[in-house]
Amino acid sequence: MVARLKITSSLLFIIMMAGIICACGSPTPETPSTSDAPSVPADVVEVVYFHRAQRCSGCFYAEAGTRYTVETYFADELASSKLIFEVANVEDKENAATVKKYGAFTSSLFVNTITDGTDHIEQVTDIWFVLGNDQAFVEVVKSKIETSLKGTR
Repeated sequence: MVARLKITSSLLFIIMMAGIICACGSPTPETPSTSDAPSVPADVVEVVYFHRAQRCSGCFYAEAGTRYTVETYFADELASSKLIFEVANVEDKENAATVKKYGAFTSSLFVNTITDGTDHIEQVTDIWFVLGNDQAFVEVVKSKIETSLKGTR
């Protein structure tokens, strides 16, 4: 009886965790179309982290890790407005235009390389595979931003 209860509890825990991961970290079904990759350095790079009103620990981790990476490795770019970092609640009506622009609907990270006034929006889904691994998380975000600042994707 005790073994059956342990198995049932374990299965329920696994199902619950899978539901949380799917609800909080699932990528958007379709990223807005953008033009071809820029061949010159970006004029501006926007890093936008979206979240929902009800947040899980993974959502908080992703925001904190992204913020840490941006503020630690790109302070000069932030100060010069070459890099813009924004956090937006997808459920807040004040963010409707930004949510629509990026096609966000749940927790997600986007990097927009703007060259000659043209958006080159890319969703960074790899962050969800490295949650909890600080070094790997920073490397994913840092690498994507560095690539975008150079104007390559």
